[in-house]
Amino acid sequence: MQPKELASILEQKLTRPSIYHLDVCTRCNACTERCHMYAETKDPIHSPAYKLALLRRVHKRYYTMAGKIAPKLFKAMELNEDNLKEISSAMFECTGCRRCTTHCPLGIDPPWPVSTGRFLSFKADKSPEMLSMLSNMAIEKAKNISEYSDLYLQQIKELEVQLQKETQDPNAKIPVKNKDAELVYIPIAGAHTIMPAAKIFNAASEKWSLSQFDSTNYNYFLGNVEAAKEVTGELIKEAEDLGVKTVVMSECGHGFRIMRHLATKWFNRTLPFEVKSIAEIMAKYIQENAVKLDPSRNPGTVTYHDPCQLGRNGGIYEEPRIILNQVVTEFRDLTPNREYNWCCGGGGGLVAIPEFKELRMKTGMKKVEQIRETKANTITSMCENCRLQLIDLNDHYKLGLEITSLSDLMANAIIR
Repeated sequence: MQPKELASILEQKLTRPSIYHLDVCTRCNACTERCHMYAETKDPIHSPAYKLALLRRVHKRYYTMAGKIAPKLFKAMELNEDNLKEISSAMFECTGCRRCTTHCPLGIDPPWPVSTGRFLSFKADKSPEMLSMLSNMAIEKAKNISEYSDLYLQQIKELEVQLQKETQDPNAKIPVKNKDAELVYIPIAGAHTIMPAAKIFNAASEKWSLSQFDSTNYNYFLGNVEAAKEVTGELIKEAEDLGVKTVVMSECGHGFRIMRHLATKWFNRTLPFEVKSIAEIMAKYIQENAVKLDPSRNPGTVTYHDPCQLGRNGGIYEEPRIILNQVVTEFRDLTPNREYNWCCGGGGGLVAIPEFKELRMKTGMKKVEQIRETKANTITSMCENCRLQLIDLNDHYKLGLEITSLSDLMANAIIR
């Protein structure tokens, strides 16, 4: 695409509030000091204020009289090859955790314009190759789910046999396309997110169905809303066809945020079902005494990392703690936690990008310090990307931790 075409993306995608955010930022750097990346690198490119300044300079160059007449005088930025590389680095070297937002005295929300900057970089062929590849695969799978259906159903039948052996319950089921279901559970690809949920649903005698789709949506990390909508639309259609009352998202931070908070805006309609995190469902079972639990089955000290997408961006803080206080012998929180928690460094799709691993390890140091202070044996988190990052941090810094999901801890604590 030509520079003017790329610049038009900013004009089309940036809402009036977003442009307002670019203009009112005073570069006070309250956000900069709270960014886990800048805290470790001291590189201006990791400052949220600097990221906004880059986008503002581009917008000024193509959409203001001052930028058009005297770009150098007014520090307007041309979209040439070198500048596009800098913009791409600035936009993708960001996890979108929004810790900066919680500390901005003017209420500016940098990740929204950054998402537009990511889309601009994607259209300029400057986005990380792996992220683009995963995004394309997600669209193709969602569009052609029927081609995978027979193999998927066969795999689920094999998992069902395993479930019955592990639970010693010959009646335990993993139903798919269940028209009598009250909820549909959307997992992340792999048995590791299906089996613990299946154990919990069966123990609670839930009327449920397993989705054929995946809760991850990599197009969201590219800022490619139209493509992300295609994938999300298939999830919505499946739930509507089943007639369920509730869609339950697995331990996937961004997947939950999309379905719970963004889908209604993207499609401009009210969905005919509730969207819940599996944390909310598990906490509900505990509060209603729907399952019997023995916390001694999870010994040692356990700490919890608040995923940015589920917590700061999704509002789920208390439910994981309700669960942990009932399924482990000792729960010890990180400090700070909840909305002020430090990002682990793996969000925003970064954990899937091989060339970012060194950066992830360096900028995950704040999280490492938090974990060490707890002296915990185990850390859990309600986000797959966070757990993958924690596994890498554990290996890199030799923390000697066990990393597990909250669903696994609850499934392990269930007694019959």
